[in-house]
Amino acid sequence: MRAMIRITLDTPSRVWIENFPDQKPRGIKLRPQSLWLLLRLWLATQSADGSGWVRAIEIRERFSTAQNLRMLISRAFTDFERLGLRAGWGKDRSMPCELLGQSRRSQGPFWLAAGESQKLNIFFRNKAASATEVAIWLQQKAQTAMQSEATDRDGAYGPAQLHAEHASPAYWHAWAGARGDMQDGLLIVDGIQGALAGYRRAQGLTASPWLKALALLQQAMVWRRAGNADAANTTLNELNQHWHDEQAPEHAWLGAMAAIVRAWCAYAKRDVDSARLILRQASADPRWSGLFHYHPRVRTENANLQALIYRTIALDDRLGWVDRQAGAYGALKQYQLALALANESELFDSAASAASNLGWSLWLFQRAQLKLDTALHGSPLAWISLAGWLGERFCVRGGCWNSIYLLRMVREGGPNERHPSLQEFRRWPVLSPKQVALQSGSAKRLRPCANWLELANALQMELDAGRVQVDALQRANLLLEIAWYEAHQGELARSDYAVLRLRRRLRELTPIDRAYFREALRTLPE
Repeated sequence: MRAMIRITLDTPSRVWIENFPDQKPRGIKLRPQSLWLLLRLWLATQSADGSGWVRAIEIRERFSTAQNLRMLISRAFTDFERLGLRAGWGKDRSMPCELLGQSRRSQGPFWLAAGESQKLNIFFRNKAASATEVAIWLQQKAQTAMQSEATDRDGAYGPAQLHAEHASPAYWHAWAGARGDMQDGLLIVDGIQGALAGYRRAQGLTASPWLKALALLQQAMVWRRAGNADAANTTLNELNQHWHDEQAPEHAWLGAMAAIVRAWCAYAKRDVDSARLILRQASADPRWSGLFHYHPRVRTENANLQALIYRTIALDDRLGWVDRQAGAYGALKQYQLALALANESELFDSAASAASNLGWSLWLFQRAQLKLDTALHGSPLAWISLAGWLGERFCVRGGCWNSIYLLRMVREGGPNERHPSLQEFRRWPVLSPKQVALQSGSAKRLRPCANWLELANALQMELDAGRVQVDALQRANLLLEIAWYEAHQGELARSDYAVLRLRRRLRELTPIDRAYFREALRTLPE
């Protein structure tokens, strides 16, 4: 009869070897670090095919105070031998454990040999422990294990050596300040001010992996909003090195949100197929599938991005009418869902964004002659004015898309012929602020201005002064509106200056966006 290993996770945790013929179960004293690694290896075997492993970087993160990680791993494997367990390292799992070279053992990854996990009987409160209970225990006991390592090394440990599981007031001060800067549109100012600096400061004020991961996720979102998808993906890669959802299943929404941000980055590069694939794989992942159904922020961000993908389908004139019509209804449905979820969760920046995109999408669909129930979906300008009111009411200044949409809509896109005469161009009808207030149903929801050029120039002044930061695409769109309205008022010299600034920014855009602006500039008067 082979030996079985019984592990109880109650306080204090115990390890017993049992089922020897004619012998009583005997207790085995394991170092806390060894027990932690053993349970982590067992948890890795609970994957779908039972072939999971543990990377060396995870051990390094868990025992960050250990001065000699190789010694810690060596002691753990010595303890595994005492238990009669075969554990290996490296990516070649076909090699017998006895033949593995120990010189590279600390590099990992680590795994239990086939059938070894069946030797472990793990109990919690006199019942067989589930994988979730083991994962929670591992998260809670990481601090104890590190303290034990410090005691083994020095005989005592001080506060600086503890692995903090909770954030200090300084962490939340930095985190909340960064969040406020993000809502104010101050994304990247310098190394001290701005949302990115604040989240980086928060990251440095904690040793807790999930609090570091929380700050890293927000940094990726700052980069995405600033229009730097490459920097956002680099930050997400760093997040993957520091965080694994199985460490704390209650915080697995971090992984789900990271996948959504990565999909946003793909969409920002106009790779719609990759964005759709990332979302589909993330929503089907067993770690996150439930989150896509009940977590408010995950659902809101997912719905917003799904709506953009559907809108792309609706506006693709290469597709059939049925597909485009279905895309339009899908986009409106997802935006309505995002708006409801954001308001329910009091995520008013997301609510303003959803309302703005809802109005803009309705306007685009109407121009594309897609058939929609206007009585059901409402007026495009009513949604735009609601978004503006939400931004003012809840002090959300993250971006100027809503104003750009408004400026584009009140001129109905402008004339399409190439380089019309100045006289013809200036005769193009533009709705006044008063007319828009009447059509949208509430003058209080609109930013007061004497004319639309005043609004556009005021926004440009905020951007030039650094009081608000936006991505290159928003800057280009705002310059296009200034050029258009300056020309409409007969100020061709000022219009030409805005055109010059816009042309200098074209290299910052994707090829498809560059083509759009070059075509739009051809509709201005010579």
